[in-house]
Amino acid sequence: MESKHFSHHHPLLFHQVPQGSQTHCSGCKSPASGIVYVCWQCSYFLHDQCYHAQRSLNQHPSHPVHPLSLLPFPTYPSASFFCNLCNLAGDGFSYSCSACDFDIHLHCALTPSPNPHLSQNYHNPQNPVYPPPPQPQHFPQPNPTPQNYAPPPLNPTPPIYSTVGNTTPSTAANPLIIKHFSHPHVLMQMEMDKKKAKVCSACEGELSGAAYCCTESYCTFNLHRSCFDSPREVKHKSHLQHPLTLLTKPPYNDGFTCNACLRNGKAFVYNCAVCSYDLHIDCIQCPDTVTRPDHSHNLTLCYSSPAVDQPFMCDVCKNPVHEMAWLYYCRQCDFGTHLDCVREVELKFSVLQLLTQEAILELWD
Repeated sequence: MESKHFSHHHPLLFHQVPQGSQTHCSGCKSPASGIVYVCWQCSYFLHDQCYHAQRSLNQHPSHPVHPLSLLPFPTYPSASFFCNLCNLAGDGFSYSCSACDFDIHLHCALTPSPNPHLSQNYHNPQNPVYPPPPQPQHFPQPNPTPQNYAPPPLNPTPPIYSTVGNTTPSTAANPLIIKHFSHPHVLMQMEMDKKKAKVCSACEGELSGAAYCCTESYCTFNLHRSCFDSPREVKHKSHLQHPLTLLTKPPYNDGFTCNACLRNGKAFVYNCAVCSYDLHIDCIQCPDTVTRPDHSHNLTLCYSSPAVDQPFMCDVCKNPVHEMAWLYYCRQCDFGTHLDCVREVELKFSVLQLLTQEAILELWD
């Protein structure tokens, strides 16, 4: 019987693996035997326990201050993580708190320890399902949580979302040269020239104006200033059930589909692991209201179509707006646009203003 699991893009088959098999679980990296779920095409195996692991853990003894989200693979640039419980590296499933850079192995989260608050280097040798995992070839250095650590406070940021955790680029000793959690190299603030056609590594949009660029000549990592400043975790009006965590790459093998614009993405994503709810980093920055040069009223951000029994047509491109897609809408005039259509009009209007200014300057010269 086939079934789907969020960690893999193919259906998985229920299978019995004989004892002593050389296969390993893709979740906990331990030998796979007994009841497993398998994709033969990819040689992807999951223990029954790993397959049914909860997507989120609330008030786990090791980190009660924030929920821990189950990630199918590390989202760090090193493609591995360092477990805050056992001090061993991992590159499989992990329970993670992005706001605190707190990560633990799946098996560490599910294996009771004598004292979960002081469980450094703890591993239960009697656990037959979860023996110590094999270590990745390259793994990060440990970064144990200090004893006096306090989680960052909740800082409201009206009107769209509130932040959980913080990013503080402007408080660095030298704000022009700085580190970002998503990248191993030092970044430098620069004014970008559109003619160079560089792309932001977070939103995949074209860079212009102030941006942070990697100082290594061989590295093409760049961030818009706004993407650099994006909070690690937010509470958003479109998804009030759970906070959204900023991940540096999608927690799925084949990218993600944004719940705002319904387009695919392969870069940074705000993710709710419990609901598989995902937003582009630029979509989450959409303001509550916008103005357009060709419309007399403000347009309000709506999280679903205002039409009930028929498709709503975009008044800019004349194409239908998907019933689940976000849009900007004027209820007074029944006027609405796709998110991208608003952005295109804003861009065209900005370009027109720039060309007009350049023409005026030429007349003065």
